[in-house]
Amino acid sequence: MKITIDTETRPTGTVSNLMIGYFFFRIFVGLNLFLHGFMRILTGVSEWATPQAETFVDTYLPMPLVHLALNTIPYWEAFIGACMTLGLWTRWAFIGGLSFMFVLLYGHLTRQNWGGAHTVMHYGIYYWLMLVLIKQNWLALDNRKTPLA
Repeated sequence: MKITIDTETRPTGTVSNLMIGYFFFRIFVGLNLFLHGFMRILTGVSEWATPQAETFVDTYLPMPLVHLALNTIPYWEAFIGACMTLGLWTRWAFIGGLSFMFVLLYGHLTRQNWGGAHTVMHYGIYYWLMLVLIKQNWLALDNRKTPLA
């Protein structure tokens, strides 16, 4: 069964409303993730990671692994978010974002933080939706016309 999403007729080379909407959605989600990481890096990763680590004390996860994950999360957020915002390596950014959301979901579930898990599930849906609709990725660095593209 084939489902068509972009049903509006438009001359070749013009931008559809779906493409414009996709662009803004990609920017919103990418900027959200980027600034999560960037602000944590700017204000000091340990200022955020240390209190977060305390919430994992009563879980079965080994604390060295928890500290490693928490100290790398802001850098992954900034990198994946920047790629999404710029539309650079977009497909891989979405796959990375989905994988990242899996890690976050696992962390929330091990601490039984059901509210946090619900939030992560929403972001997972956003990344999945953008990956599925990636042909609508209009204004992105991935679309530049260079030999390296």
